[in-house]
Amino acid sequence: MDRKTFIKTSALAISAVYFFQPDFFMAAEKKTAFPGEVIDAPVVIIGSGYGGAVSALRLCEAGKKVILLEMGLNWEKAGIPFSNLLKPGKSSAWLKKKSIAPFMNIFSLTPFTGTLDRLDFDHINIWVGRGVGGGSLVNGGMAVTPKESYFKEVFPDLDAEKFYNYYFPLVRKELKVNVIDEQFLKECPYYKFTRVGEAEAQNAGFKTMRVPNVYDFKYMEREFRNEVPRSALNTEVIYGNNYGKNSLDRTYLKKAMDTGNLEILDLHRVDHIKLNDDKGYTLNVQQTDTSGNRIADKSFRCKKLILAAGTMGTLQLLMQSNAINNFPLNERIGKNWGNNGNFMTGRNWVRPLTGGTGSKQSTIPVGGIDNWDDDEHPFFTEIAPLPMGMDVATALYLLINRVDKKGEVSFDHNSRSLKVNWDESNTANMKENARFFIRKMNKANGGTRSHFLFHNGLGADICYHPLGGCVLGEATNEYGKLKGHDNLYVLDGSLIPGTIGVNPFVTITAIAEYCMENLISQNEFT
Repeated sequence: MDRKTFIKTSALAISAVYFFQPDFFMAAEKKTAFPGEVIDAPVVIIGSGYGGAVSALRLCEAGKKVILLEMGLNWEKAGIPFSNLLKPGKSSAWLKKKSIAPFMNIFSLTPFTGTLDRLDFDHINIWVGRGVGGGSLVNGGMAVTPKESYFKEVFPDLDAEKFYNYYFPLVRKELKVNVIDEQFLKECPYYKFTRVGEAEAQNAGFKTMRVPNVYDFKYMEREFRNEVPRSALNTEVIYGNNYGKNSLDRTYLKKAMDTGNLEILDLHRVDHIKLNDDKGYTLNVQQTDTSGNRIADKSFRCKKLILAAGTMGTLQLLMQSNAINNFPLNERIGKNWGNNGNFMTGRNWVRPLTGGTGSKQSTIPVGGIDNWDDDEHPFFTEIAPLPMGMDVATALYLLINRVDKKGEVSFDHNSRSLKVNWDESNTANMKENARFFIRKMNKANGGTRSHFLFHNGLGADICYHPLGGCVLGEATNEYGKLKGHDNLYVLDGSLIPGTIGVNPFVTITAIAEYCMENLISQNEFT
């Protein structure tokens, strides 16, 4: 099979987001809710991603009893292994009959509540994580702190000094952020793609940088020596990592569970929310099995509610609740939304005569290109892996740009679904940056634009980092309390106004820490 045919028929998605062999089937325990049964809880959190995990830990440490509702599966409890990229299985897609990775999808699937979901809109496709741990299960773990100058530009009202001296260091410690050993990187054959990517970027006049990660690099060194089971070196990432990766279920959520104050209910999807007369909330919830079948309807009543369902999940819940229950919404809900400047591209024929980018590739990215200080073409670029089991001499990149033109999210009452006001005009500057980057790389090093991976070599419609729509200080107060409500708080990526300049989860986590510290100190949860 020639190279072009191979790429077109068997390329598996791997990208910046980072993101079973046995035929296990672990159905959810079927529970029957009595007609009219209402489950009372003092505090309910919806979603177990970064904001939800921070909220759970800090409230549990403060002695509060918390119920966390997660629509995805608790993979550790279920005992089902995550799939790898070369053999998609149960964890590879959320209730789809075909794989939904960012590139060619040739794999048929049996619908299962997998870790990766894709939301398709007219001009943009958005990938999100499902399961206990949210997006931390499927991302590449790149723990990047934003440039302080850009953080101040995005959040002019926040105390940047405290974030950089306290909240960001706290978050890096809790998430177990570490950096790959340079000698290991230099010698490991699984990182040839990084070494080649950095050398070519430097040859083109770009500045490269080492990127920290939540993957345990000491574990990776041991898996390379075959002392422990392989994960990052076994093409695991976008469908979950069985070993090595410090996802939220192994950090924040584990610490919260150890307090004895947290109950996590997986496969519980909140359909809509009602504001009660006492200013608390009633949640209409559907419990499903792993095939997506509804097995119970439940109602949860709480005094305090934290929405941490991710940017798109939180906006869906707020807007759908407004449509069904006339749920009060501030006029700024849905505004100031963006894709965090995500724009994918790639290059073919990268050093084909000298071994290309490597036949074996780790799925954990550690290299970046910092062009943010270029006044004309500011961007940060992830040098991303593309593990396909053979050397295809192809380099993959995720550019993260400024978002000069923000979008807006609204709600279609007929279909009960979100609409994203976003088109080519929103990504025009990102496209120019990608063209500039590829031209400069190819001129210095050879190669061609990667038409095999993207239409015309440019992936303008790919989004891994949706941000905004419920922006801090606009739709909420300065600590995430939703305007127009006394007991509802938003703590996820929707607080960030569409852009932060790097992979956003460190910033999301830091903002959640900041909000929770202040909310708890102000006795919001008494």
